[in-house]
Amino acid sequence: MIELHSLEAEHGLLGAMMLQPHLIDVLSDGLSADAFAWSENSELFRLILEMHDESKPIDVITLSDRAEFLADGIRTLAYAGEVMRNTPGVANAKQYAKIVRERAIARQIASVAAAVDEIAREDCAVEDKIAQAQAAVMALDTDGGDSECQSMHDMWAEHIEVLQTRLDRFSAGITIDGLTSGIPDLDEYTQGMKPGQMIVVAGRPAMGKTTLAMNIAADVGINQKKPVLVISLEMSKTQLIDRLLAAVGGIPLPSLKTGQCASDYSTELAAAGLKLQGSKIVVSDVPVMSMPRIRSIARRQKHRLGGMGLIVIDYLGLVEGDSGSRTEDVTAMSRQIKLLAREIGCPVLILSQLNRSCEARPDKRPILSDLRESGAIEQDADMVMFVYRDEVYYPNSDQKGIGEILIRKNRDGETGSVRTEFQGEKSRFVPISGYQQKQSSSEDW
Repeated sequence: MIELHSLEAEHGLLGAMMLQPHLIDVLSDGLSADAFAWSENSELFRLILEMHDESKPIDVITLSDRAEFLADGIRTLAYAGEVMRNTPGVANAKQYAKIVRERAIARQIASVAAAVDEIAREDCAVEDKIAQAQAAVMALDTDGGDSECQSMHDMWAEHIEVLQTRLDRFSAGITIDGLTSGIPDLDEYTQGMKPGQMIVVAGRPAMGKTTLAMNIAADVGINQKKPVLVISLEMSKTQLIDRLLAAVGGIPLPSLKTGQCASDYSTELAAAGLKLQGSKIVVSDVPVMSMPRIRSIARRQKHRLGGMGLIVIDYLGLVEGDSGSRTEDVTAMSRQIKLLAREIGCPVLILSQLNRSCEARPDKRPILSDLRESGAIEQDADMVMFVYRDEVYYPNSDQKGIGEILIRKNRDGETGSVRTEFQGEKSRFVPISGYQQKQSSSEDW
């Protein structure tokens, strides 16, 4: 076992900074005054950095002239002199800095352990305790400053591997480098859903947002054999599995609900059931959910399933906030969803409602400004797709059975429109055979 602090390493680091001020930038990288266990060392470190930032000469005398006393009335001149005497040299100064940094992290861990002990004793739901404990552990700073920046030399060396992977994929005839949606025309625009992306699927009620999201989840979970987490705040597990069975098996949804499918579609039902049973699709239908709890569930499921391919949240408007202002809550949630996508290392598909603005326009196809409650959703999202069906507004439309997916924002590609066949009875969108439409979006996002 090691001690949680090292007076010798702290003195060695501070002494090296006074002996060789030109090393201060290197030795202080990733360190703050809080990393020092003793307050007088913390103050001396802060004093050294202040004078260094001002390009002032640094030694025992100049430091004492700048501040006569450190913590607890300790004279700077006497203490800085003692630190110098305890410094063996500058040859191992970087190692001293490493020891100081690592002991600081060790103290953080001990502090978090004490905090977790207090959380365990709180009178609240066990799920909230787990979320709080995980958040406390994830907040530990282990990177210091080493990973803040990379040189172009190092980045280029890493990027060569990326380029080689792309070439290998192209040579094999594979044009998509992320998760596919099950709709090839849509994949032409997205080039696949990639880790770290926040993807918004939005639309007015009854347009088919959940249907499209579950179709994508089924394709990722069944055909691509990737783990999928579905956070359903609007529908129960029973409703979701009915929709999945209908989509995967091509079974009319009413037949599933009445039980008639067991006789009329027994073969299709068995085949769809086997596909879903063999997938790694997991569902949480807890009706009350906050972003910390969603992050907690995502971390646990990633660990349990050995990775995570896709997260679906249905829908943003039902996620609980705590600020009292819905706009502020949605702004915070949007940022947290983007961070969740990067932390878990998979795309997050978030469903969102629209305001009524589109219904006042002659062309009721939605645009980015129709997103409800916060402009942060538009800002944070890597991709925004709207689901539109003309027959919802115009029952006699000549576009009956057609679902349009309008890509209004696409950070890594083109925007445009994809037409699909909407099979409402079977709860699915399917490609229109031989059809592909690309049109430029005139909206400036």
